[in-house]
Amino acid sequence: MKPRATSFALIVAWIAVLAVAYATLVHVGLIYSIYFKVAPFVMHPDMQTYGHFVHIIAFGFLGVVFSLAYPKRPLLVGCIVLGGAALLELAQTLTPDRHGTLVDALEKIAGGGAGVALVKAIDKLR
Repeated sequence: MKPRATSFALIVAWIAVLAVAYATLVHVGLIYSIYFKVAPFVMHPDMQTYGHFVHIIAFGFLGVVFSLAYPKRPLLVGCIVLGGAALLELAQTLTPDRHGTLVDALEKIAGGGAGVALVKAIDKLR
């Protein structure tokens, strides 16, 4: 990847991780308000199903952008994406109105791993 594209991916990756951390730890009312605005466009899934998809998609995106930002540092990418998923879920248990669960952590880890694997597979095809 070109240095300019890597720099852009680096900025996007760190902004994305801040956004995901904020969404993970913010008051649950914000999450519900986002759900009610998005639900009509995605066929009104129940909140639990919506949450499962959001975990996988958000951490899949993090896996992709961190893999692009740090193409030569897979261990760092793994620690940030997969470790970040576990730490954010643990931190969520410390908030008064949220709860972290093992299932949520595994969804986030699976999404992050899929994002990293996608970038690696595309690199192998080139």
